[in-house]
Parts: sequence; structure tokens; C-alpha cells
Amino acid sequence: MAALTDNGVAEKDIQTQYFSIRQVTKWDRDEEEEVVIGYRVTNKVNAKIREIDKAGSIIDAVAAAGGDFTRIDSIDFSIDDPSAYYEQARQEAMADANAKAEQLAELADVTLGKPTYISESSYLPSLGYPRVYYEGAAIPAPAPPTEISPGEMEITLTVQVAYSILY
Repeated sequence: MAALTDNGVAEKDIQTQYFSIRQVTKWDRDEEEEVVIGYRVTNKVNAKIREIDKAGSIIDAVAAAGGDFTRIDSIDFSIDDPSAYYEQARQEAMADANAKAEQLAELADVTLGKPTYISESSYLPSLGYPRVYYEGAAIPAPAPPTEISPGEMEITLTVQVAYSILY
């Protein structure tokens, strides 16, 4: 947690997803009983890194802080507020639907009326990457810095429009 906050991740962007403490036992053959040899603590944390340029160095800092027991499960990219992108996509989709309907009406030798039905569906993918696990190596080697490249994200919006036909 300190590695995250020390690297500029806001506390509101750090959330514990899962926490558990479990006994670790082994069978004692001499005593013929199970003996507690320790405890395993799991603390799964979700952190939102808002500055993509810092993602690699933050991941490295977290992995270094946790040592060999650190597991980085996945990295996902998302858009905080996609509403402006949806507004633009909606305008383009309606213009495209209207142009196609006008063309079809002209080909059918009818006059296009007003829309009688409009439906929208959208999809905003979360660009995830396969889970990555870091295991301790027998011979430690200096690790190269983690590079993160988010690329581009595609927002998909589908508009279905039915028009009346004027005779």
C-alpha cells in the first residue's frame, strides 16, 4: 500500500478486494497430529493508476515492496468518463443510419418519413491482459523496468432506426 501511495496513487483509488488469514499446517508423524507451522495472509488490492506514464514504475515499486510473494494478477485499461465519446459516436451513428435509409428509400422509389423506432446499444471494452505471476528465481537477476503501452481503445455504439415511408 505504501508503494502505491508513495508513487502518487490516491488513497481513494486503492481498494482491498479480498483479505484472508489462513493457518498453514503439516502432519507431524511422530505425534500423529496436525501442527500449525504458520499463517498465510492474502491481501488482494485493486489500484487505479490515472497517469499511464507512471504505470510501469508503480508496478515495479509494488513488486519490489512485496518481494517474491507479490502476484500481479492483471492490468486493465478503461476510460473514466466515456460520455463525450458516446455523444460523438451517437451523432455519427445517427447520421450514418439516416444516409443509408435515404439511399435505400431512393432505390425503392419511396419517400423517407420520420423515425418510428430508435434503439441504441454500446460496448466499452476493458482492455485486459493475461494474468501475470512473478515467481522467485533461483538466481536473482536484475529485472528490466516494466513498460506499459495502452495503445488505443475502441468504443462501439450501435444504433437501430426504423423510418416510416411516405407515399
